[in-house]
Amino acid sequence: MKKLLSISFAALLSAQAFANDAANELRTHLADLKGFQAQFKQTVIDADGVSIHEAEGKLSLARPAKLNWQQVMPEQDMIVSDGSTIWYYSPFVEQVTIMDASEAINQSPFILLADDRSESWQNYQVEKQQQGFLVKSKDDPLQAAFWVKLNADNSISRFDIIESTGQRSQFDLQGFKANPSFSEKLFKFEIPKNTMIDDQR
Repeated sequence: MKKLLSISFAALLSAQAFANDAANELRTHLADLKGFQAQFKQTVIDADGVSIHEAEGKLSLARPAKLNWQQVMPEQDMIVSDGSTIWYYSPFVEQVTIMDASEAINQSPFILLADDRSESWQNYQVEKQQQGFLVKSKDDPLQAAFWVKLNADNSISRFDIIESTGQRSQFDLQGFKANPSFSEKLFKFEIPKNTMIDDQR
């Protein structure tokens, strides 16, 4: 019994070491990426492998945790984060939802692309998988996982958001630009007049 426990404990330590190595490798790849800009094409694939939705747009990320996400097709939805506050704006329903950025980081590993702070990464485990890195919550098995593929020059060509149900949102990136010069206005959102506000902070 002691031998079995010893083997199990050694395997656990070995798995943890590989996870730490993968996390360190991913963070090293992203270390020089202070921000990026790209066009995206999103394809949502259900658990049976059937494509059920497509969208297109443009995204800009900058550290720490700044985001400008503009979907242009089929709807013109928008997500903006200045690092402390996130605004999700849907012009179709004329509503903006306001959230705390730190809470959003705890709910989605995607934002880690734009956040190099150790306190944000400590809640996630990283594995090398299928020529990329899979990032999952350590504590919440129902939280969506995040997979990212990096090229030899550390540019990003694709990332996926994988729901616990098996549904996957695949984002293929084009026109990737690393470390562009951003205006701070890009990460601020002015609420249009006559817009309904849902403040969840």
